[in-house]
Order: sequence, then C-alpha cells, then structure tokens
Amino acid sequence: MRLADELFLVGHDDFTGKPLSSGRIFDTALAGAALAELLLDGRLGVDNGTVFALDRQPRNEALTDLLLSEIIRRGDGHSARLWLAFVRDEMQIRERVGNRLAGAGWVRRVESRGLTLRTSVRWPGVNPNQVAAPRVRLGASLQQTQRPLDTTTATLAALIRAGNLVGVLTLVDRSVADRIVTARQSLPGSLQQLLAAVDAAAADTAVQIRR
Repeated sequence: MRLADELFLVGHDDFTGKPLSSGRIFDTALAGAALAELLLDGRLGVDNGTVFALDRQPRNEALTDLLLSEIIRRGDGHSARLWLAFVRDEMQIRERVGNRLAGAGWVRRVESRGLTLRTSVRWPGVNPNQVAAPRVRLGASLQQTQRPLDTTTATLAALIRAGNLVGVLTLVDRSVADRIVTARQSLPGSLQQLLAAVDAAAADTAVQIRR
C-alpha cells in the first residue's frame, strides 16, 4: 500500500469514514505523504528546503505521475512549503487519495448535504477490519522498541504525528511519541527536510484555525 493511502486510512474512521483530525492539518500531512512517495521512489529530492525532480519518467501511477509532471512543468527550485500548499489546496489531495483507494476497492465515497446544504464527503471502509490494517501495523511497529522502524514506517509515523493522529493509534506505551522523533532522526536528509516543512505548515494551519 502507498504511503498516502496508509495515512488516509489511519486518518478516517473505519466505519463512518469521517476524518479523525482537523481537515486542513490532516490534508497538510497527506500532501506531505504524496510528496514523500516521490522521494521514497527516488523520483524527487529536497535540498535546502527546495524541491527538484530526479527521475522524470512516468511509472503508471496516476497520482504521483501527475504530481511529478506538475513539479517538472513549474520548474525546480520551489520550496517544499509551497508545494505542500499546492498539493493540499490546488490538487485537492484528500479527494485524489480517496479516489485512488476507492478505485482499489478499499473505501467508498459517500457524499451528503446537511441542513446548510453544504456538501460533505465520507470515506467508509468497504471492509472495516481491512482498512484498520495500517493503524494496527503501525501501532505494533511502534510498540516493538527493540526493532528499528524501516524508512517508510518511520515516515508514516512522523506524518501521523504532524497530522495530530497519534491518539487514534490507542497505544499503551506513552514513550511512543519519543520513539517517533528518534526514528525520524535516522531518515535521509531529504525526507527530514520535507517533514520539517510539513510540521511548519501544519503549525501555521493550527494557528489559523485557533484564530
């Protein structure tokens, strides 16, 4: 399963499909996950906070191919913060990841309108036990203190923390948050820079929400 898919499933209730974190904060973390997929695939780099393409060839994965094509079209050298905002707002990342999961049969897209006539979208799991798997796997990995986290799992854990979702893991060990920080420090520099940009963007979003 792709990184953004796992984050998406952790960030939504298995049965109702409702988000478990503040919308814009979660979407910021999800935008980070989409960019991180490109870094993990060796298609993108981050240096001094700016993003640049490494591998310009499409790989028949619609979402990351589209994102990389936008980065190539707009040119290297734009900041990670700028790309996070673009992916979150202009690309409507939650809708795209949700549709990717719906197309794979993991979730259903359910659209409804309330009394205000405002449209809301939920993403309930087709099989609630199945969509809980990323949360269970991550929780188990974080509890196994003797075994270091692999790069993808450490990145997912850092994005979970940025999206204010650590609480949904229902972990017993209170030191898990510290383990996420420690695991993140072992990540490649480009991923650490991207995650720092995600943290900063999420913090700015949180301030705007409180206002």
